[in-house]
Amino acid sequence: MAKRRGARGPTRSNVISGVIGGALLMIGLLWLGSMLLAQHGGAPQFSFPGFNMPTTVPETQLTPLLVEGIVLGHSDQTPSLNQKQAVLLAGELEPDAATKAKSVTAKYVLLTYTNPGTAGAHPNLTNVPVWMVWYQQIPLLPADAGVDPTPFPHSYHDLYVFLDANNGKEVLSVWS
Repeated sequence: MAKRRGARGPTRSNVISGVIGGALLMIGLLWLGSMLLAQHGGAPQFSFPGFNMPTTVPETQLTPLLVEGIVLGHSDQTPSLNQKQAVLLAGELEPDAATKAKSVTAKYVLLTYTNPGTAGAHPNLTNVPVWMVWYQQIPLLPADAGVDPTPFPHSYHDLYVFLDANNGKEVLSVWS
């Protein structure tokens, strides 16, 4: 067979470009995989120099809290207070809610709060470890129809009490 004129094999620069391109493709795929794992609760197994993976994974967000500027995050740290202590402390702070709520849920979360209102009412908070004690379906007292004939849109409301996970002090509370 006759060799074609001008046809050459791959040059050194083509081989180097292919190796570099393949390595970059693998790094990109590994990064994408780690982002997907982090989003779904898994921890990434590696990081790149100068690139820090987020240490918190978002919790399921609750609409009434989002409206108030509150975002919840997940933490793998162990709180100083346990769940039972948090519920007890919140019940002491809000005895009516504790006794009248149809259900009570307590969850250890990271609290990020951006104060939408006046400065100084509550400071902005970023990834503060707290216990969120959620009192659900607290009955509303019926209004006196003679004073206010407007009916309530709901017959109940919820209360979210956020306690510092280290010392049990109330950080924030929100009615919805």
